[in-house]
Amino acid sequence: MLPVFDLHCDLLAYLTAIDGADPMGDEIGCSLPSLEEGNVKFQTLAIFTMTGEGSVESGAEQVMAFSELLEDYDAYVQVLDDPNDLENIAESDFTTVVTAIENASGFCGEEDDLDEAFKTFETMLETIAPLLYISLTHNEENRFGGGNLSNNVGLKADGRVLLDYLSERRIAIDLSHTSDELARDIIDYTYAQGLNIPIIASHSNFRTIRDHIRNLPDDIAQEVIARGGLIGMNFCHEFIDEFDSDVLVQHILHGFELGGANAMAFGSDFFFSPDDAEFFYDHRNSAQFPNILTQLDSVLSQEQLHALSYGNALHFMNRLWR
Repeated sequence: MLPVFDLHCDLLAYLTAIDGADPMGDEIGCSLPSLEEGNVKFQTLAIFTMTGEGSVESGAEQVMAFSELLEDYDAYVQVLDDPNDLENIAESDFTTVVTAIENASGFCGEEDDLDEAFKTFETMLETIAPLLYISLTHNEENRFGGGNLSNNVGLKADGRVLLDYLSERRIAIDLSHTSDELARDIIDYTYAQGLNIPIIASHSNFRTIRDHIRNLPDDIAQEVIARGGLIGMNFCHEFIDEFDSDVLVQHILHGFELGGANAMAFGSDFFFSPDDAEFFYDHRNSAQFPNILTQLDSVLSQEQLHALSYGNALHFMNRLWR
């Protein structure tokens, strides 16, 4: 069974926002038993916050939840203390977990002093480093730029300051929740300023296959590919197809057709959904990864299958952190 490296799930938000949340239960697709059954050897845990009052407090709660998860469930998960261990985690008996920040509002409120926010961020890093990526926004506009639902809102002045601050810090910028304008502005600004910031789309599919604002248009996807980034396939059915779970295969094939042989990965995006309506049955939890890979075995070469499952993500993190 191939190891799986997954770039995005919302386990931490579930643990802090839902009464009685249990990482061992079946309420969320990325439960610890599901990760184990699916042979997920690397899982990114997003610190997800909405923009608005209490966003920084929510971020802090999820940092604490990350620490508690590592302490209380050490039979299932381990932290990446040393990036030199990356080569060994595919054979580990545990799921290695790292964090990402899904919306910079998790450490910087709309009215907060930016310098103080950076101090908050540094304090967070003392607990959660290494951090894989940061999204400037979620779906809505914030002080840094436009989210997916913010048409014609690009990179703002505070967004430029944040990008300057992140250069050379070995943390990627995630485009999965940007407006198209913000994504293009990030690409242009980092290039024009010579900033050393990898660019990824951690949990996004392709708009050519499913015309949804959360999916990547081809030009932005090709920029991520050209810059050596990653594109993580999202399992939320809204971003795959209205009715047919097999369309996920079309998204994956489209990524390879765009030249993404070294960029394709998984970003399942499992989050709490009380009625299970957000995910096709075939993609309902992390335990389905072996079945998904078996389905893909007939349309991808072995080299492509290994790259998608874990190889591209492993190579990216080796370049990012070592």
